[in-house]
Amino acid sequence: MRRIKKHSEQKLAYFQKYINAYVKVTQVLPKIIYIDAFAGTGKCKTCQIKCKTKGGKKCEICKEGKIVDGSALLSLKTDRPFNEYIFIELDEKNFTKLRQNVDAATDIDINRKNKIKYIGGDANKELLKIAKNTDQYTGNFIFLDPEGSELTWATITALSKIRKIDLLILYPYDMALVRLIKDYPQKLDRFFGTKEWKGIYDSSGTTQKKKDNLLLFYKENLGKLGFLFPEAKQIKQKLYSGHPLYHLIFASRNPTAIKIMSQIFNKELDNQTKMF
Repeated sequence: MRRIKKHSEQKLAYFQKYINAYVKVTQVLPKIIYIDAFAGTGKCKTCQIKCKTKGGKKCEICKEGKIVDGSALLSLKTDRPFNEYIFIELDEKNFTKLRQNVDAATDIDINRKNKIKYIGGDANKELLKIAKNTDQYTGNFIFLDPEGSELTWATITALSKIRKIDLLILYPYDMALVRLIKDYPQKLDRFFGTKEWKGIYDSSGTTQKKKDNLLLFYKENLGKLGFLFPEAKQIKQKLYSGHPLYHLIFASRNPTAIKIMSQIFNKELDNQTKMF
């Protein structure tokens, strides 16, 4: 089971707030689909300290460990259901555990479970297939939550062809991308979809300025794909302090969706702490 800390709880809180809003404002659409591209096991264990505690027991050190739903299970518990759920996971053990966790969830209606399509495979390849077979009237909310640089720009480009699409993207600069710059620049070429990122990184200025410019570069390229004013929220180790880890970037063509996520990102921080 994946062990998470406070920053991941923040991420899940933002996710949960938006997905609950999404199912309400899309009632006019004939069909809505939720896609979790890096679904994991569906369950996470919160703990601030590495230890040997397993299962549902509290951490023997911090005394705060608990089992919480990941994004896949949270998507199945909205007030209004999606018409279809697609869970993609590459790791075979995680994939098996995901199905087990969904099957074992007694608080999820069987009708929703029957709407799930499980796909074991590489998210980039599977999303390319999905992008080719989605009609223009279906609403799609896609959560792109990789652990590192796995998500490629080619995938984002393909998904941008879907007319009614909302993307929530984990942009892991501080957590993963910065570690690849020296020895694995080709991975960043795939992530950004171009070698232009290198010129931005090598330009003069502070480290923070380069980081800000790379984030802006990514957002501007989302804009070139037709997404309106992509919103980004920095996630730190703690809610208001600590080392920055990554950004959540929200991209959509719908002005109402942008407005909703902007409000969630900018005005709901206090509620985050209360939720967990």
